[in-house]
Amino acid sequence: MHGKRQKLALVAAGIAGLLAVTGAAVAAVHGHAGARATTVKVTEREYSIGLSAKSLPAGTVRFSVHNAGHIPHQLDLSGAGLPRTVHVATIAPGKTRSVTVKLTGGTLALWCPLPGHASLGMKASLKLQGATPAPATTTGGTTTGDSSGDAWG
Repeated sequence: MHGKRQKLALVAAGIAGLLAVTGAAVAAVHGHAGARATTVKVTEREYSIGLSAKSLPAGTVRFSVHNAGHIPHQLDLSGAGLPRTVHVATIAPGKTRSVTVKLTGGTLALWCPLPGHASLGMKASLKLQGATPAPATTTGGTTTGDSSGDAWG
């Protein structure tokens, strides 16, 4: 009888150990998935751009762009390691679009490229701390031109 108890205790200990390792692995994967992209809320209106952050670490950033104005707006992004200007298509009043980019350290310029909008104040910048060794990439938007010229179109 004593031998059966020992076997049962070993099996229970083994199962408990397996559950602990599995739980730690699931927590590590879930924590990593949550850290994939930082979200920055961008609010556009006549004639300003508001950002939910002024600086953040380099890496993958999702920009959620909401048009709180009364006329259509767009958003362009340039700098901070982007190989080309990233263009977010026209956003109707009250609507939201998003774009995800991978950024390195430096300054990111954001502006509305519609004629006259940037000159009326629809521009902002965001500081990225550090550097990401991989080249910058984008998802969810289109790219045009290159980032070597005037940062605000």
